[in-house]
Formats: sequence, structure tokens, C-alpha cells
Amino acid sequence: MVNHPERWCPPFTQVQLREMWTYTDGAVTVKGYRRPDGTAGAETWVLVDQVTGKVQGDVPAGEFSRRFRPVDVFADVPSLSTYLGTVTAPDGAALVDLVLDRDPFMLANGLRRAARPHALMVPRSHRDGWSSATDSELAARQTAMILVAAWYRSLDNGHVVFCANDSPPNQDYLRDIAAASGRPADRGPDATVTRNPRQDVQHAHLHAFYAEHRPAENHESAAAAGHRVMAEGYQAFGDVLGNDAVQVDRDGTGLAAGLLAAAAPWGGSYCSYQLGVDGPLWVMPALGPAQDEVNRLLARADGLQAQPDPKLGGAVNLVRLSLADERRLHAAQRATADQRAGFETFVAQRGLDARSLAVDCVRAAD
Repeated sequence: MVNHPERWCPPFTQVQLREMWTYTDGAVTVKGYRRPDGTAGAETWVLVDQVTGKVQGDVPAGEFSRRFRPVDVFADVPSLSTYLGTVTAPDGAALVDLVLDRDPFMLANGLRRAARPHALMVPRSHRDGWSSATDSELAARQTAMILVAAWYRSLDNGHVVFCANDSPPNQDYLRDIAAASGRPADRGPDATVTRNPRQDVQHAHLHAFYAEHRPAENHESAAAAGHRVMAEGYQAFGDVLGNDAVQVDRDGTGLAAGLLAAAAPWGGSYCSYQLGVDGPLWVMPALGPAQDEVNRLLARADGLQAQPDPKLGGAVNLVRLSLADERRLHAAQRATADQRAGFETFVAQRGLDARSLAVDCVRAAD
């Protein structure tokens, strides 16, 4: 690492930190970004402390990608304790994994105080966003959406809302890999590529939020608030979003291109919202009124809170109870185990193998 104290700057803001990718060399985990051409220290990468926002030094281009790799929590989904299954191509190739969120949104809803699942769909190959996915991956994602929607229906006639927080391809890092190998790289625009500040996991994934068929009490939220809290469920949502949301054709082979085109004015990052498998697909800037509204809708549906988040510059975010409390952690682990067993039973009843959910077989069984 090369240190240049004279280039150090004031600490970065929380929003700026969240727009940087996170990297590790196995011993150190830092935020990092490439200095654009024409600036002091061009052709170097700045290393930034991910907590304080203070610059730690810099690394020459080429050397950076030899030493650091992007952090990817979803690099091996089947090894996770919350893994559900995999949608595969006809030749058996793994395309999209299904996994449960380790922190359930609702641990005690309705008359039976049931924990509700919160599934994620994750492409097996690394993608920074679904706008970078292949047609086969997007077809497998649609298959996973159909399967999860059917699973939720089997749980007290539940509904599903699909949302994503996607980033553009990390072109700066890809160019650094090319520089390290001596290969010419298509530089494209010289502006530093930024990550979606709402994307906590540096790997594309689609959220499948469970929505109650009718209003139900969220007993966990009520216990924390000291008064009765109702989850509005499905009735909180609608098919139409206003403000800065843009509708994208969700069908056919042009989905990735449509997402790229819609997100281009926002630097390639976007959030998405879709009510059910057949609802219109809306995309919007990560930090804007439409995404604020989506979070308010999710809060109303689940009996949670949505509040301005300082880490997002005051943009609205969903407030979730954490797993810091040991009793809640154990409750979440029990719920996850029960939901995994329930999912295995659900797919087995349809003659399917959760570890190899072939696209054609899943659709035929739905």
C-alpha cells in the first residue's frame, strides 16, 4: 500500500461510503474506489475505512485487483444454513438459488403467531444486478418467482411482493483486472462507478416479501411498541407507483436491456417493485420518492416502521428488529428451520427436488 498523506481528504459521508464497493484481501476489509483520469493520483485506488470513512492510503491500478476481491456474501449460497434450493437449466446447470433471509420480517403474525418466510432469489454466477443477468438466468428467476408465489399461497393464502436493489456492473474493478493481466480494456465513461447505496449484499438478489391475505396483528411489533400493531397485508399495495418510477416490460428476452436503459439516467443503480408474478414491473432511483413510498408500503403491510435513514442521506428505509437479542436470534433460527422443512415438503408434494428445480418441471407442476 502506498500512503500519500497530502492527498487525504475529510472523512466520507455515510451515503458516499454506501456507494463504494467493499473489498477484502483476506486480512483487511475496506471500501475502495478508483480515482478518475485527470485527477490527482489518477490510476490509483483509494482505500477507505468502512466505519470511519477516513482514507487509509492508496494502491496502484493493476496491483489492486491482484490483492483485493469484492466481498460477496452470496458466493456460495448452497452452503448457507438458510438455503432452500436451486433452479437449474435443462442440462442441470445451476442458474438461480433460493435462500431465506436470516432475519425474518415477521416472527409473530396473526391468530397463530406464525413466522412468515422472506425468500431471496440469487443468481448462482456473480452479478452486481439483474440488469447484468443472462436470458437463462432471468428465465430461471421467473420460474423461482412462480414457485415462491405458489408456496406463499399455500401458507394461509399469502401473497408476494418482489423487490430488488441493484447495482451496475463494477466496471472499475473489471478494468483493473484487465490492467493487471496486460489486456486492453474498454474504458467507457471515466466517471467512477458507484454501487446502489441500498444494496447491502454485493450480489444481485430479488426479495420475495410475504403479504398477509387480510390484516393481521404483528405480535412481535406490538410487544416492542407496547400497544396493538396491525399488519395491513396485501391491501396495503397497489399495481401503480408514481413520482420517479418507470415501468419496464417484464416479459420476453429484453428484460436486462430494459433495466439497463431505465437505470442509465441514475448511473445504472435502481430499485424495483412488482406486486405478484403478473403485476407490472416498476424501477426507480435508489434515493427518491418512489422508493421511499415502497418502503412505507412494506412497513404498513408488515406492521413495521419506515423512517428517514441518516446512512441514506435521510431517504426512507424500513426499520427491522435486529438479531442482537439472543432470544430473537434463537426464535429466528427455529423459524428458519421450520420454513426450510416446509418448503421441502411443498416441492416434494409436486414431485420436485429442491436441489435441482428444473425450469420446465417447475412450471409444469405449478
